[in-house]
Amino acid sequence: MTRIIAPNRSYTGVSAGVAFLNGEGSTDNPRLVEWFREHGYLVEEPEEKSREEVKPKARSRKKEV
Repeated sequence: MTRIIAPNRSYTGVSAGVAFLNGEGSTDNPRLVEWFREHGYLVEEPEEKSREEVKPKARSRKKEV
C-alpha cells in the first residue's frame, strides 16, 4: 500500500475516495497516487521485498555433525 500524507496533518475525512485519519491514508490505485502527488500530498511508496524475504525458508531435517 502506498501511504498518502495530507498537507493538513490533522485532516480526517475522505478525499478522492481515500479515507484519511489524522492526515494519513493509503491506496494501491496508481491513478490516485499520481493525483495526490499532483495536489501537494506527500506520497510514500512501499519498499519492494525480495522473493527471499517473502518466501519462508525451508528447514532441513538433516542434522549436521
